[in-house]
Amino acid sequence: MQNSCILCDFDGTITEKDGLYSFFSQYASKNWIEVERLWEEGKINSKECLKREFEFIADLNEELIVNYLYTIKIDKYFKDFYFFVNNKNIDFYIVSDGIDYFIEKILKINKINNIKIISNHFEFINGDFKITFPNDSKTCINNSGTCKCTVLYEMKKKYKSIIYIGDGISDYCVCKKADKLYAKNVLSDYCSKNNIKHTKFKNFKDIIQDFKTISI
Repeated sequence: MQNSCILCDFDGTITEKDGLYSFFSQYASKNWIEVERLWEEGKINSKECLKREFEFIADLNEELIVNYLYTIKIDKYFKDFYFFVNNKNIDFYIVSDGIDYFIEKILKINKINNIKIISNHFEFINGDFKITFPNDSKTCINNSGTCKCTVLYEMKKKYKSIIYIGDGISDYCVCKKADKLYAKNVLSDYCSKNNIKHTKFKNFKDIIQDFKTISI
């Protein structure tokens, strides 16, 4: 069994802002806001939320998406962090309830390669888009598109400890199950209110500094 691995959220964690939220804000009709609210309140699951929100975008096409993704910035210290964990031979996975299409292209734009991605799948077929959920689970409490808890449980079969990094609502359930947790934004507030042990961070430079003081 290997020592440790890192599971890391993407939108709002590696990126400076939630790329999907910003995308819908710019291109979807105002109806998407109500759908997002229903998801935040737990009245619909993330699978239904994603499908419905994309349907509110008129004339959705690859050129529109790619042009938009060039505007998304990542944490300026993330490359340093990824280089640091690679040198330490720590396995690193992006685990996201967003979509691989966005993640892969943002990483490519920033010249970041060979990161393992566990996420929902998005593709264009004959000019139309299709979203599928290869990482959902029948046992998922929230019926999420990507069940992060199931991913973590599977990783626990291979690694002695799991480090989790996140920032938002999709991390609420899984954050309680990590051996070491780094949290910011809404996730940090949630952990503080619910007495969940975590290390608050502002950017990946903070995590690099903390890694230097602990045994991984």
